[in-house]
Amino acid sequence: MRYLIGIDGGGTATKICVADRSGAIHGRHTAGPLNINGQSREEFRQTMEEILALPARMELKPEDCEAIGIGAAGISNPATRAALTEVLRESGYHGRVSMYSDGETALAAVYPDCHGIILIAGTGSICYGRKEDGAVIRCGGYGHLIDDGGSAYDIARRMLSAVVRASDGRGEPTVLTELVFEQLGIAEIPELIGYVYAPERRKGDLAALAVLLNQAAVMGDAEALAIEDACADELCALVRPVIGKLPEEKNIALGGGVLLKNERIQGKVRDRILAVRDDAWIQAVNREAAEGALRLALKELG
Repeated sequence: MRYLIGIDGGGTATKICVADRSGAIHGRHTAGPLNINGQSREEFRQTMEEILALPARMELKPEDCEAIGIGAAGISNPATRAALTEVLRESGYHGRVSMYSDGETALAAVYPDCHGIILIAGTGSICYGRKEDGAVIRCGGYGHLIDDGGSAYDIARRMLSAVVRASDGRGEPTVLTELVFEQLGIAEIPELIGYVYAPERRKGDLAALAVLLNQAAVMGDAEALAIEDACADELCALVRPVIGKLPEEKNIALGGGVLLKNERIQGKVRDRILAVRDDAWIQAVNREAAEGALRLALKELG
């Protein structure tokens, strides 16, 4: 069988779809993280080798793979694209490689015609818009060190900041302290600092703490409620410029773990978007961006 591989690289995990030329999906898999801006070359080589081993497990021949479509953060950087292509070649794949931003693949997974608006808040955050003529509008998504407002990583950083500020008197006491300590199995601030700054710590490890925010907010914790509002403000700020440049697009999709799993934040984001555009049709979607990578790769193959 001739087949294609669609890849959605994320800071926490990578989703993979294997499909035939008709687009019918024959297998779904999960591999390690693929975030080229936040990983060493050896780390993303290991992930790619893990992905390329999948066809053999499905009793497919490597030489029958017609194309690989990859969506990942940081892939717009020419040096990154070259490095990823080189790693693929060194790993034994010599077929067609198509690379897209993670926002582009997420949008293509939602909209079959591949145009519209999507706001994503997962480990990172981005708003991505695409016109019917193919023109791209992007806002955000520049990585956790300088951007990614409203993402799981941003939420976790704000939570941990609230915990240490409360500990030394700069901030008010917060239930987040108890929740974070219990989650990490620690009892003191020095242990928290040791965890955060450990050499092996990945951003996905910290982003995973974001799930605690909802629990604290439901309890009425003032710090948690403030973080919720700040997160919603950041995410609406990503959407606003894209809406302004795509006045004809009323459909706005919400994706990523923060928006799909935290109904409180999702609701606040909806309210803020509707305050900007009251005729917007907002839908929360849980479609794998790996399917979008497949759809775009298939379009390129014709």
